[in-house]
Amino acid sequence: MDDAVGKRLSGRQRKAKVVAFWSLTVLGAPIMCGAWIWLTLASTEQVSESAKAPPGDTSTDGFFVMFGVVPLVLAHLLGLVILRSIAPRERDARGTSWTMAAVAVLVTSGVGLAVALQVNGGVLLTPADGGYTP
Repeated sequence: MDDAVGKRLSGRQRKAKVVAFWSLTVLGAPIMCGAWIWLTLASTEQVSESAKAPPGDTSTDGFFVMFGVVPLVLAHLLGLVILRSIAPRERDARGTSWTMAAVAVLVTSGVGLAVALQVNGGVLLTPADGGYTP
């Protein structure tokens, strides 16, 4: 009798983890959209500030990396850690929680990238060749 109760609770916990995992994965899609759009905004800001700076001024060189790339990488890493921590684990398969979390992050990132490209007219980064007019 105790074994049946233990298995039932384990099954309920697994279902709760599955629901939480997929709910957070769906919630991660708009977050990834925002992270990719933020990268584009940081690129535009970098180019516009560089155009205003006097020749030889390097004060805006790290802006794009600090305010564009770092938040994008942190969003991916944070999503991976959170999803990995609640991913349902299979008893016999090792590494399935990492695999599930990585696939979920890649899919949500792909959705975010596609939306960012759609919003920005197919351009992710602002070209610095002088063709940009703020």
